[in-house]
Amino acid sequence: MGAPNNPAGSGIPASPKAPPRVTGRTLAAVAAGGFCGAALRVGLGLWFPDAPGFPATTLAINVTGTAALAALTGYWQITHRAPSWLRAGIGTGFLGAFTTFSALILFAVGATPAAAVLDLVLSVLLCAAAAWASMSWVERALAVSGESAPSDRELPRVGDPGAGGNP
Repeated sequence: MGAPNNPAGSGIPASPKAPPRVTGRTLAAVAAGGFCGAALRVGLGLWFPDAPGFPATTLAINVTGTAALAALTGYWQITHRAPSWLRAGIGTGFLGAFTTFSALILFAVGATPAAAVLDLVLSVLLCAAAAWASMSWVERALAVSGESAPSDRELPRVGDPGAGGNP
């Protein structure tokens, strides 16, 4: 039996070197998106402050952000239309900073046990329902429009090193 192809000695042929997943463009997109998402979240919190008894603004922000992230993720999974740095900037950066589940925990720590449980359960249920509804809507809308994932015969996506095509 010959020497293994993989330097680690697993016997699995070594694959060509994959491009790095973390690039300067991705980091910049996440940072810029995070700044903008957090700024919008703080601005909405100032314009529509939470009432003392229940964090309705925080709940609305989290449900809206979850729905947006689910819709975009569903769209990107089906169409493969956005480069990885843009997905990271919008998803992880902007919407990650916009949604603030940590604010719910802060409310829960200072609230009565009943209010804390109500807020946390309501948040989980509404966010899960929003994610499911928005992903389902995107899938149905794309199916009706006839848009789907590119076939194997189409050209690889340009500019997305994580897509498997040549940049």
